[in-house]
Amino acid sequence: MIRRVGCVVLAGGSGSRYPGGRHKLLVPVGGKPLAQHAIDAAAQCDALSCTLVLGANAEQLAYLLDTRRCAVVVNEGWREGMAASLRAGLARHRDDDACIFMVADQPFISFVDLNALIERFGRRPQAIPALRAGRVWGAPVLFPRRDFGALLRLRGDAGAKRYALTKRERLVFVPASDARAFEDVDTPEDALRVSRQYGGSPAA
Repeated sequence: MIRRVGCVVLAGGSGSRYPGGRHKLLVPVGGKPLAQHAIDAAAQCDALSCTLVLGANAEQLAYLLDTRRCAVVVNEGWREGMAASLRAGLARHRDDDACIFMVADQPFISFVDLNALIERFGRRPQAIPALRAGRVWGAPVLFPRRDFGALLRLRGDAGAKRYALTKRERLVFVPASDARAFEDVDTPEDALRVSRQYGGSPAA
């Protein structure tokens, strides 16, 4: 049975922790903006459709990012927190059998990881597969349709991982293809370190 799986890239935050007044999702990492890595992974994976959720600085991000095949949704209520972006993305996938949620600031997560979640869902359609690298786990996480109602009721900073923790009996882990999967970028030092691992240096 072929199941409909969607993928949502959450990029609705303000990026305000990044110094210098620059939105961190536009910081060059490995030759392209940080968020482009997540968009590319979503666009290349086996999900039937994908959605990019923007919020703060949405016009600038939409102009400077290549959204590939992802539909773009602007979450006007982004100041509420992660749950608002999650709801905005999920609204486009309510007819799917499952949906993956991923964040836009983890450049070492690839389409291989997303496909592994989809494959696990195919074998265990009631499970909640989450990516894990060593002892660390988190988004991307795949949720079957049975969880959509509860996800749409989330508010504030409650995200996919927090909800998954309430369903531990259904939570299963999928090994990440790269041990660095959960490295993210919050500072210029992070951007420099991660970009060097890609063989390049970010712009100043």
